[in-house]
Amino acid sequence: MIRDAEPKDIEEIVELFKVILEELDLPVLQNVSWLQLKPALMEAANSSEYRYSYKNAIVKEIDKKVVGFSYGYRGETDKKRDKVLLEVLTKHDLSHFVIFQEDETEAGEWYIDSLVVNELFRGFGIGRELLHAVYQQAKSSGVDKVGLNVNQSNPKARKLYEKEGFRKSREIELMGHLYTHMQKQV
Repeated sequence: MIRDAEPKDIEEIVELFKVILEELDLPVLQNVSWLQLKPALMEAANSSEYRYSYKNAIVKEIDKKVVGFSYGYRGETDKKRDKVLLEVLTKHDLSHFVIFQEDETEAGEWYIDSLVVNELFRGFGIGRELLHAVYQQAKSSGVDKVGLNVNQSNPKARKLYEKEGFRKSREIELMGHLYTHMQKQV
């Protein structure tokens, strides 16, 4: 079942989000243990003001376990939404970091910030299910275009998005990695 995330899902979402943080090779992960960072990320995810709030997530649930999720929001979302994380990091006495300094979204699109499926559940169409749920989110929000960034070192993901009808709109460098920004009309 795919549904809106709830506060009870935060820990499982944050655990899956760790996959993205590791792929981005963020320096904070070398300086702070996951056991220290995870509670701070969970606290931030509980705030509706934060970009990675559970309120911006949908989840795929199987047998009462979150096996995949997607974070999404309007492309013109204000970058000030990351302020919540900085406040929480200060409270937990952790060094500050922001995942992306660059402008990764485009105005007028529903932006898929993150989409992760637990590796044990990959290859069963869960990513595609989440994408289709995101299209409905966009339409419900009055947005007719969905955008995302795919790491150019991940041709498998790009192929999935192309099969779904996404087309390249531009290239962008994020955290020292080259990405293709792709969009789809919904």
